[in-house]
Amino acid sequence: MAVGDLITRPGQVQYGDLLLGPGTPYRWRGITGWEDLPALDSGTVPRSNAHGAFPGALLAQARTIGLDGLIIRAPRASVGAVVGALNAGTVPVEDEQPFVAWLDDRGPLLAYARATRRAIPATLGYRLGTITGAALEFVATDPRRYKLAERTVATTLPMSEPGLDWKAPDAQQQFPTEQAAGRASSIGSFWAMSGLTLGNSAGALTAAITANAAGIAWTIGPGSFRGWPVDPGQTATFLADAAPPGCNLLFHWLDDTGAYVGGTNGTRYRVTGTAPAGTAQVRPVMQWATVPNPATVAIGPTRLMVPGLSGESLAWPLSFGTPGSTGALTAANIGDAATHPLIEFRGPVVRPSLANIATGDVLEYDLALAAGDLLTVDTAAGTVTLNGTASRIYTVTSRSVPEQTFTLPPGTTNLHFRAAPGSNDPSATATVRYRSAYW
Repeated sequence: MAVGDLITRPGQVQYGDLLLGPGTPYRWRGITGWEDLPALDSGTVPRSNAHGAFPGALLAQARTIGLDGLIIRAPRASVGAVVGALNAGTVPVEDEQPFVAWLDDRGPLLAYARATRRAIPATLGYRLGTITGAALEFVATDPRRYKLAERTVATTLPMSEPGLDWKAPDAQQQFPTEQAAGRASSIGSFWAMSGLTLGNSAGALTAAITANAAGIAWTIGPGSFRGWPVDPGQTATFLADAAPPGCNLLFHWLDDTGAYVGGTNGTRYRVTGTAPAGTAQVRPVMQWATVPNPATVAIGPTRLMVPGLSGESLAWPLSFGTPGSTGALTAANIGDAATHPLIEFRGPVVRPSLANIATGDVLEYDLALAAGDLLTVDTAAGTVTLNGTASRIYTVTSRSVPEQTFTLPPGTTNLHFRAAPGSNDPSATATVRYRSAYW
């Protein structure tokens, strides 16, 4: 069960698995010590030769929480079981249990406490099914209260990003599938320029040549005379893998209005050209100088390959590649008290460290973590463990601060993850887990 899972509304308190408040047999009239500032130990000392004192550190004592005016209601036949459940839920225990209270619109807050007092009057209320005047007391050795939701931020070691790729991209086929295959179903994407008639032979596109200088053009869409977009300086290649007899391939270079700018001649199977100045479109053409024999030919499969620009100009939006990592992370403590984070370093990494950029405080450990290893630093407990069992507190370096002094103050804390020179495996991570804290 997750911490605070039983609580559903204001007025409820959960200690361990015991729920008190509205919707339960246990109602309370007041809670003490929850909104109060805990008692403080002061390091202030009087001045020996002047009025006043030297201000010292203020350290909070344990928080004592009381539930007063507790009323227990149950049918007479089951009141004993209800009281027994309360007793079982508030027995002395070795370890502190989660104590969650939801008072108002701020939502529930969490502390860790132990039950230290239970008073249930033995009165006629047992016979009536209503016991009044009961009370409970709890002591939380950590006086801070925490948000239920644990926050997690993580980062990898600093890694540079690849940046712009200045190499022109590979050529890509521009023709749609039907047009590229020379199927009759794509007849609307061809222009019978002169001296021929387009037809269909068993699903294949054919051309019946009727005059010299006959020509057919590939167009960008049905009923269009336009070509494919290109920029001046861009190179294009037109290929006919099974070119019909007697043909010749060529390019028509057109401006953005479709007006003819220039042309490039090729061979029966191939033409390659570079777009001249003023070009906005390229239109592939297949031409016959004379009528072939036989006069009706299959056009066959073709390809129009257009790569990137041949020059250094780039088209927007630019791709800078996968973003790199800075090794930085930001933790936001939205409470009003400093909180202790739990820090996890995952290998492979050598000498992992985490630093507070604002204060310069560093946690650093001189050891090598293999892939799959997990080094856990509990700053509240002041422990450092490898894979959950073996202590590695002795690997701390001379520039580290004591673990229990490494806290996240209220507000935003900027941290960065670093390692020994040459340790830059992208799968190494640092994870910071914490809860916002309140007095």
